[in-house]
Amino acid sequence: MDLDKVYQLMDKFEQSSLTDFEYRDQEFEIQLGKKGHRKATVAGQPVPLPNAPVTEVAPVTPAPVVNTPVTPAATPTPVGTRLAPEQTTDEIDPKECVTAPVVGIYYQAHSADEAPYVKIGDHVSVGQQVGLIQAMQMMRPVVAQQAGQVKALLAKNGDEVNFGQPLLQLALDTPSEV
Repeated sequence: MDLDKVYQLMDKFEQSSLTDFEYRDQEFEIQLGKKGHRKATVAGQPVPLPNAPVTEVAPVTPAPVVNTPVTPAATPTPVGTRLAPEQTTDEIDPKECVTAPVVGIYYQAHSADEAPYVKIGDHVSVGQQVGLIQAMQMMRPVVAQQAGQVKALLAKNGDEVNFGQPLLQLALDTPSEV
C-alpha cells in the first residue's frame, strides 16, 4: 500500500465515528485507534506468501527500561495574539481549532519568500488551505474543516507538531452547529 493511500485511510478514519480500525493483506498491516484506545501502528514486516518458504526470525531481546521522570508536555502559546491575564491556553476550545492531520513539521507558507496562507483576522472557509505539514519527505496541506475568522496562531513556522495538535484557533461563523 503506498503512502498516499495510508494518509487517505487515516483521514477517513479520523472523520468517521469508529474508535478502532484494523486492515491486513499479504504485504501490509495497519491498526488505528482514537483517543483512549490503541495508538496507530503500522507493521512493516511482510506476511509470507502461502507458497513462499518460511524463514525463522531470531527473537529480539528487549532493552532494559530506565526509570526517568516524565515531565508534562508544554502547552503551545498562541502566536500573534495575547491572552488575557486570567485566560490560559487550557481554555481554548478544541472545536474552534484547525488541527494537524499528521505528525510532521508545520509551515505557515509554501516557502520562506511567500506570505503565510493565513494571518490573524483573516476569514477562512471550509476546505481552504491554511498551512503545510512536511511528513516523511512529503508536503501535506492543512485545510480548515469549518469556516471562521482566525483568532490565534497556535503553532509557529517550523514547529514539530503531533497528530490532532491545534494549529489555529477560529472564531466560528456558526458556533451552534459545531
